[in-house]
Amino acid sequence: MSVELHIFLQDSRLPSRDAWQQAIAQLSFPAVLESSLDLRKDTGFVPTTYKGQSTGFEFYLESAADILSSYPHISLKAGSCDMCATFRWGGDLTECAAALSAAAALTAIAQGIYYDPEADTIFDANEAVEATRHELGEIDGSIE
Repeated sequence: MSVELHIFLQDSRLPSRDAWQQAIAQLSFPAVLESSLDLRKDTGFVPTTYKGQSTGFEFYLESAADILSSYPHISLKAGSCDMCATFRWGGDLTECAAALSAAAALTAIAQGIYYDPEADTIFDANEAVEATRHELGEIDGSIE
């Protein structure tokens, strides 16, 4: 079973890998993205480390309209966002923690909208960071 998260953002606010990594570090999330990651070109599996352990998640950058067609009830909340970053992972908790960390930091740096379709929850940047800190606290206890 895979799990997905969608981060809706303005294309003009898409950061570089280094700026994204800096946001992850500033938020004190223990994830490190592969140094050669190019958000505009790379899709699929993104090698990442979480607390020094090798892991990763799938990453896709798509048109927001393509994703919103599956979730029309959140269109108003996504506002003028024209891009969507999708994070996908399997049942591994380390993958989950890395993806959640990266997704929350991307939401923060891009001032995006964080959408969890499984729970049907929408967060702004601050809410995404707080929810992720809470979830990581639960996950980290399970993977240590």
